[in-house]
Amino acid sequence: MTPTTSAPVVIAVIPTFRPPDALRDHVSDLLTQVHSVVLVDDGTASTNGLGIDDQRVEVIELPENGGIARALNVGITAARASGATHVLTLDQDSWIPEGYVERSLAVLSEALRRGEEPVGAVPSSAGGTGVVLDRDGRPFDPIQAGQVVRLEVFDRVGPFEEALFIDAVDSEYTLRAWQGGFRYVLVPGTDIGHELGTLVPLTIFGRQLVLGGRPRHLLYHAPFRTYYMVRNSVILSRRYGRERRSWTWRRTRLLSSMIFGGLLIPGDRAAQLLALRRGIRDGRAGITGRIPDELMSSLARLGRKL
Repeated sequence: MTPTTSAPVVIAVIPTFRPPDALRDHVSDLLTQVHSVVLVDDGTASTNGLGIDDQRVEVIELPENGGIARALNVGITAARASGATHVLTLDQDSWIPEGYVERSLAVLSEALRRGEEPVGAVPSSAGGTGVVLDRDGRPFDPIQAGQVVRLEVFDRVGPFEEALFIDAVDSEYTLRAWQGGFRYVLVPGTDIGHELGTLVPLTIFGRQLVLGGRPRHLLYHAPFRTYYMVRNSVILSRRYGRERRSWTWRRTRLLSSMIFGGLLIPGDRAAQLLALRRGIRDGRAGITGRIPDELMSSLARLGRKL
């Protein structure tokens, strides 16, 4: 795609952390829909090893792991310098269907014609799981993967909050954009490929639970992820709870079901409980940034060995 003064210029930004080989093919497919791709290696110095040889792909290697918010901000800055009007944000394990970018731009244009000021467009489902909607039919808490964001709105709302490091970075941005009068719009009938996490068999007394003839699983998050999810959610609730009480309560209920699932996994309960307690404590204290080294070591010692 060749940028013009009138046509939208969409550049994809993908933070990477020890990226899988499959990313090479995803980037190749992605280049049929976007002007170029920016890969931001978050301190692993491994993305160049994929051997992607295309002038339309820029690889930026950060000197240390600074979290997904920083990687996104660095990538968006690079995209802006290359003339982007819109940025497509993706995870290293996500991909988009054919025609997704074109449909996203069409939905954004239609919203603008209606007099709205959308932040960006998001898919209606990810990994086969439908996006949760708000009461007005708008995306409730859209994930970062698959967003086609208008840079002019991004500049007004501001960058992603790097202090959160990982988890709830997209949620915080949704709330901050909402404060400015901006909402996301849905691209109907679209499903992006997205790895939702590790599925672990749900067992009772050592035997896998089977309901309706189907083996049951739980979506597993490592204890350190539980810490970030809980801590940052507490921070969001304290910051936005009065203004967006129903939103924060609903999100907390959804998160609680995920945390409870982690407590059901044998061999991981002690680590998950520690992550939960510290996440609540640090969130209330307003502690941000990378997880403390001593806590990370404790979680690794107590957690299950995958």
